[in-house]
Amino acid sequence: MLRASRLFVLAGVLAQASWAVDSVDVERVVAGNEDAVVVLLGVREANGAQVQSSGCCVDPGGLILTTAHQIVGVKELSAKTPDGKSCGVSVVEVDKAREIALLKADRTFPKAVRLGDAGSLKSGSPLISIATPVSLDFSVVSGMVSNTNRTYRGYPVLQADLRASPGSSGGPVFDRNGLLVGMIIGKLETEDWVTVINLVNNAYDMLKRHGVNIPKGANAGFEEEGVLTPAAGIGEKELRALEAYNRGVKSGDPAVKLEAYGAAVQLLPDFYEAWFNQGVVSAALGKGDLVKSSYQRAGELRPEAVEVPRNLGRYYMRQQDFIQAQACFEKARALSPDSAQSYNDLGEVYRVQNRLEEAVASFKKALELKSDYAPAHYNLGLAFAGSHRTKEAIAEFEAYLTLSPQASDAEEVRALIVKLKQQP
Repeated sequence: MLRASRLFVLAGVLAQASWAVDSVDVERVVAGNEDAVVVLLGVREANGAQVQSSGCCVDPGGLILTTAHQIVGVKELSAKTPDGKSCGVSVVEVDKAREIALLKADRTFPKAVRLGDAGSLKSGSPLISIATPVSLDFSVVSGMVSNTNRTYRGYPVLQADLRASPGSSGGPVFDRNGLLVGMIIGKLETEDWVTVINLVNNAYDMLKRHGVNIPKGANAGFEEEGVLTPAAGIGEKELRALEAYNRGVKSGDPAVKLEAYGAAVQLLPDFYEAWFNQGVVSAALGKGDLVKSSYQRAGELRPEAVEVPRNLGRYYMRQQDFIQAQACFEKARALSPDSAQSYNDLGEVYRVQNRLEEAVASFKKALELKSDYAPAHYNLGLAFAGSHRTKEAIAEFEAYLTLSPQASDAEEVRALIVKLKQQP
């Protein structure tokens, strides 16, 4: 019924963007982020051609965020930092549909970029990018948001007046405060002056899976499913359902969202995305029966979708219904047995029930699967603290801070370490 479409661009002439950053301290933004920017190099497997793209460090442990199209089908990947040093990198996860790739360098970084929220941007908002066009590494370009209401392959993006040359794909884009709000996908084929910016929000789920902390209060973008585009030739009922669904996605009013998703599933009872989003919004509004029925129907339509039991498990956790939460997270573990998050979620259910031995075992399994999964270190620290295993708790909290030194709760964790060290 649905397919992705290319970006839709309004006709018209845009003003030059140079004025947009006059009131922004570009030097401060660049100085605060340039050490976290990398040039990515590799060899295209199909033809042996050299490939160059851009990226940025999102965790000092070595995680690098970039775009997918410059990573898929590329071998011999390496990263070069502004100090001229190079290191090897490996692929952690790729989401081709959302144009996101996460890499891991074989070195640590002195700093990482700070994540922002692209939902705070408006048309006319200034943008600064540190990109790496071919032969012009670490070049600074500035511009502005032309329009925030654009989609690309079914996901929201920014249309920007920001020059993007070959090699700039994956280049980090910052707001006036120096926060990462997106990555350059590239320029529109038909219009050289139009650059497509992938929202950092589109990467939140992937980043969370690998222990990167998301800013509190930020719109996590795809806890709901994103905007969908109609395929040619669909019927009137399907089109009306899709229009209702997209109205819900775009609205910032939970009541409007709920009404829109409800209308979509009434028109199309097999509309998975609408059922799933109805569950998300119902949970936010505290409509318990609708949460359960929406996720139940979504799970029936896509039994393989691990996000359904995970979301429902989180809802039950908030309701302190730990038996139901455990059942949901056990189902998620069965669907995704190689995921550190599956064991971390289940361990947290055990921990809040004071089943600390089971919690410790589950968190340790998460870390066996992914040793640098920061949430599991933090939760294992809590479990050890609850078991009066003070030294082990301190070690886990310190590991958490090493992996996430800029976490929003970093100061609280440091204070907890001090308190634990003062215990007899």
